[in-house]
Amino acid sequence: GRWLHNFHVIKMLLAYWKGCHMEAEEHFRAALAFPTAKMPQIIMIYHTFFGGLIALHLYRQLGSNDDQRLKQGRELMEKLEKWSQMSSAIYENKWLLLKAEYFISIGKRGGAITLYKDCINSARDHGNIHEMALAYELLGNYYCDEGDRAHSDEYFREAHTFYEQWGATAIAKKLVYKHDLIIVPGACAKLRGRKSKSLRK
Repeated sequence: GRWLHNFHVIKMLLAYWKGCHMEAEEHFRAALAFPTAKMPQIIMIYHTFFGGLIALHLYRQLGSNDDQRLKQGRELMEKLEKWSQMSSAIYENKWLLLKAEYFISIGKRGGAITLYKDCINSARDHGNIHEMALAYELLGNYYCDEGDRAHSDEYFREAHTFYEQWGATAIAKKLVYKHDLIIVPGACAKLRGRKSKSLRK
């Protein structure tokens, strides 16, 4: 049971990073069928976090008449909020990112910007580079949807830098191709050792 549960969570993560959200959702739901989905283990954190991101993304992408996905996203967000009270280092930035995505899903787009930036700051403070990169990417998506190319490109480049620093070169390259980014050759190498700039006012 545990092996199959972990298998589906890993497949969910791989599908998410490839941008295949429907496939990722199938594996999220398959993992839920196993009793181990409710047992305290590290992989449960990612099942919850990415499950929320997937549900909210599909809610917006496929139409806002699917209240079940919105409800699921909210419940997973609230679960991470409770966990963040026990360990901000592990859970805080995940909760803030899900909350930002939830705010966009219910039309509170202005409030989402602050949450994205709070998430980035929290991820930076606790050394969660890959989740900082993800937050930059989703913040870039926000501005892309708004038609603000200058801001979206700025945050996509930040995401690219920290995906590279994390070692996820394939994800970084996908970001470049998807958004037609111009990356200065050698810039990422120079920036590998730098820290993300604070987004606190």
